[in-house]
Amino acid sequence: MRKIAFLILVISCSFRTNAQTDSVEKIFAFKITDYINPLNDSTSLVQIVKPASVPLNIKEKQMAVLYHCYKNGEILDTAIIGWSKCQLIKGDYYYFSVHLNGSQVASGGDLLYANLKMPYVYDGLLLNIMNRAIQFNNVYELPFMSNDAIFTNSKKNESDVLDSMISDIRFTGKAMLQQMPAQNKVVESGIYKGQKLLEAMQKATRADLESFLKYVAARPTKYAGNTWKISETYATWMAAGTPTVVGD
Repeated sequence: MRKIAFLILVISCSFRTNAQTDSVEKIFAFKITDYINPLNDSTSLVQIVKPASVPLNIKEKQMAVLYHCYKNGEILDTAIIGWSKCQLIKGDYYYFSVHLNGSQVASGGDLLYANLKMPYVYDGLLLNIMNRAIQFNNVYELPFMSNDAIFTNSKKNESDVLDSMISDIRFTGKAMLQQMPAQNKVVESGIYKGQKLLEAMQKATRADLESFLKYVAARPTKYAGNTWKISETYATWMAAGTPTVVGD
């Protein structure tokens, strides 16, 4: 919570309350590229790519905060690297100078968070996940929704995507039970307590999936900037006792 509060504090100077119904402001995460140019001992120039087709308004002097991106088994530290400001725009390429915290060092794949104006769209679960550069794929490694599609998303579109996710989770649970029955272990806590994991996956409900996605949106640190199979992360959530956000 302290990290999120710090992020909001640092970029609040770029925030403008917008009462219009055709645009809103929201925090978005971008992976920085491998282009990292140290300017001095405490400042580096980093680059992100935002195609013109992505309707997010990044202007020069835009404030942002750079975080390490979680990589399982490689990068476990998701601390703040430093605060930054957009210094140059060249087509789809945006360059931010990052003032580094202490001995922190930026590396390709780290996440730059900025509060940006965007066209008004359905503010559902998917927007509040994909704005953290989180992508969920099906068992065949295909995305349920393209990054651009989130900017034209509707309640009906989102409902269809969630139904597809549920189908994929159920299908994967059935396939895994046939191929790896030893993984069908008893869940020790949470909403599936006492049930066997792979059998419970086959009975996953839309409400259960929404609880999982709300948890991801509220606790995005280990998910942000990464691509995951929905079935695998859902199974991990089940095995961990299906933690949920307060009020869910």
